[in-house]
Amino acid sequence: MSDSPQSSPSSGVSKIRNHPQYFIPTGDAEFLTQSVLFKVHRHFFERESEFFKHLFAEGEGDSKPYTLDVSAEDFAHFMWVFYDEEYEYDNHPLERWLVILRLATRWGFQKMRKLAVRQLEKMKLAPIDKIRIYSDFKIDSQLLLPSYTSLAMSPTLPSLTDAKKLDIETILKLTMVRERALQKAAEDGCRSPTSASAGDAEVNRIICDIFDLADVNGAFATETSKSTEDGINGTRTRKMAMQMALPVR
Repeated sequence: MSDSPQSSPSSGVSKIRNHPQYFIPTGDAEFLTQSVLFKVHRHFFERESEFFKHLFAEGEGDSKPYTLDVSAEDFAHFMWVFYDEEYEYDNHPLERWLVILRLATRWGFQKMRKLAVRQLEKMKLAPIDKIRIYSDFKIDSQLLLPSYTSLAMSPTLPSLTDAKKLDIETILKLTMVRERALQKAAEDGCRSPTSASAGDAEVNRIICDIFDLADVNGAFATETSKSTEDGINGTRTRKMAMQMALPVR
């Protein structure tokens, strides 16, 4: 069901209940989700979201609530950002911020999306989980440099379960980073080289090149890596996927 104003079936009217916290008497916009009625201030929605500006412009919600295809719990989390009297956003669970991020992205609340990302940046997320989340929500990939570095310099490869959380392109690129770092360490005379032997600065430089990120000086990597192209499109794909414990599909 799409987000739109809609009347409730007469047989279900008695089941509708007001949300205990976000049915505000002075509110001027009503939303219905899972038989829970919210009454809040449309100012928050019109201020930032083109989606809701267009929705309100239709005027149908003046006579009946707007029906949203989200859970009442998720919408309450979203309202919490607007109505938190303490303005205290830290120390809340990842799951809550992922709900907020998802809805902010869906409805075009850019400032709230940025707030959610700032909170994610404060959390100690496992590198693979962070890469998965940031990729899914198209968050600035520059913020993933520490996570890429951690995986590239790790003495062990991800487990099959963890590797499946990433897409094949990310897996291949991480494998290329490890290979190039290992090669650089060997060229520099390391007798028992690992990818970590190349050093943080060199590994970061390789990551910026392969993932097309800005380097530590703020300049974007411009070198085109033939091994990157060959790895994604050529015969090395299966070998690299096997090295990273991910089956080729």
